[in-house]
Amino acid sequence: MWLVCFFLGSFGVKAQTETDIQLAQYYYLNGEFTKALVYYETLYSSSPSKVYFSRYLDCLVNTGDKKGAEKLFKKQVSANPSDVLLKIQFYFFYKGIEEEDKAKKIKNELLKQDFFDPKEIQDVLNNLLAIDEFEWAVDFIDKAKKNVKYYPFELWYAQICTAKGEKINALEYYLAALSRKSSLKEQIQLEIGASFDFSVESEELKQVKNSFLVAGQKDPSNTVYTEMLIWFFLQSKNFNAAFHQCVAFEKRTQGDGRQLIDFATTCLENYEYDLAVKALNEVINQNLSLKIEAQQWKLSAYFKQVTSFRKFTDQEMNSIIADYEQFLSNKDILRYGSDRIVLEYAEILGFYANQAPKAKKFLEDKALEKGLTDMQRAKIKLKLADVCVILDSIWDASLLYMQINDAFKFEPIGNEAKFKNARIFYFDGEFEYAQSQLDVLKQATSRFISNDAIQLSLLILENYGLDSNYEAMSAYAKSELLLLQRRYQEAFQWMDTIAQNFPQSVLNDDLLYLKGKAFLQQGSFDQALDYFQRLVSTYPTELLADDALFQIANIQEMHRKDYEAAKESYLKIIDQYPGSIYTEETRLRIRRLRGDVIPD
Repeated sequence: MWLVCFFLGSFGVKAQTETDIQLAQYYYLNGEFTKALVYYETLYSSSPSKVYFSRYLDCLVNTGDKKGAEKLFKKQVSANPSDVLLKIQFYFFYKGIEEEDKAKKIKNELLKQDFFDPKEIQDVLNNLLAIDEFEWAVDFIDKAKKNVKYYPFELWYAQICTAKGEKINALEYYLAALSRKSSLKEQIQLEIGASFDFSVESEELKQVKNSFLVAGQKDPSNTVYTEMLIWFFLQSKNFNAAFHQCVAFEKRTQGDGRQLIDFATTCLENYEYDLAVKALNEVINQNLSLKIEAQQWKLSAYFKQVTSFRKFTDQEMNSIIADYEQFLSNKDILRYGSDRIVLEYAEILGFYANQAPKAKKFLEDKALEKGLTDMQRAKIKLKLADVCVILDSIWDASLLYMQINDAFKFEPIGNEAKFKNARIFYFDGEFEYAQSQLDVLKQATSRFISNDAIQLSLLILENYGLDSNYEAMSAYAKSELLLLQRRYQEAFQWMDTIAQNFPQSVLNDDLLYLKGKAFLQQGSFDQALDYFQRLVSTYPTELLADDALFQIANIQEMHRKDYEAAKESYLKIIDQYPGSIYTEETRLRIRRLRGDVIPD
């Protein structure tokens, strides 16, 4: 009987405690501190945890009970004499109620204390900076660095200077930290990048550059200062200056070419193709150990130039093709992981050099080579199918797409082949069958394939359904196929036919976009921009409005180098089309234009 009463009593106490906790939280979160105080006082008395202490203290402060709060602090400190952060909090409390002598006493006691644990030192400094106790933080560091010799306290001095608005003084501490530990380079780059605006020339930026130069002159054997200077020029988008520093760095360190290759890839991201090629040629001409990798990147730079700018003389195009063929003459080329070079070469031949038959023969031969993985062979066959579309052998292409889809049903390449095969039926006017295939692909794991499928599916749903729309839709699909085949004059004739025969067609916005794409493919960027801008202004709520706005931003950034206008256009996508499929890519581009460091 006694045991039953004991357990019932225990259950009653536990239930009462849970009720107190719920009521305390309810009143606290609703700002009813007087009512919450009663419960937190009881809870803290029975279990003096940090959570109850913090809530109880808040209630005392918010009800104006300074004496009660002071008494609570003393009790908590007495129970936790080694809790330095609690003592800093007690100090801050005294400062808040203007008890300067009591605050000073706590500060002096803490300054007498020795610290040896870097984690504890870091916690103390974070807390001191959080309450703007900069001088105390300096005094604390001055003492702590006597006990912990290896710790980079210069970073903390720099943070204090930055917090006080003394950015140039902070820079000197960062350089001092680098002289001791060059591995801090990336962390320091992030912190300097957050402190200075690299998008606008200023006296401050000149001082930053001069600081790196002077540091390098004082310690010429330490190459980290040259690396910082390269980083500075890249942040400032002064790519020519960065190039010269990279060349000097490779020579001074007798490097393998990595610095120049990394610089070249950054140039490619910023559409500085000529300078990327120039840097890669340095690696190749000096016969550095990364020569083959540099050759691959050089060809990829050519590919980006051809596919982005599109206007090349026959002589320039033949020179690029010759470089590809020289590299591909190495029979072991796939051993170097260079299958992308094979695909790039075929795409240039088929889509940009008007040599589709040569591309088809090259890919057919490659697909028969021994030693290829199944995936390598599938990629070659996928590109072969694309070339067949160019040659108007669309049903040969369809057969290849189906083979790839059957072999890789659950892989992105299988989904891509399925989408391209659905598009073949769309081109042929088999809209219902194409739609059935696209419905399956909308659930594809590959975001890009899923988006393409959704776009084409919506185009069919919006513009096809009534018998009267079939003829207009067929003509539109024919125009798209002709554009894919680079038969521009015929494509425009079909588009004009739609405009003439179906003046009230719901395809008018789609036609503007398609004409913009046609000029974009030909490298006529002003005309492309005009059509995309007309679409956005005339049909701002239509399906393709965000696509057109993205193309506008892309032209402004890549071809006009008008970064402010591009940034503004990208921001419009975020603001006006929050559900756009371009949102993620747009955010990345805005960050890059701002000069943010973007992780790989």
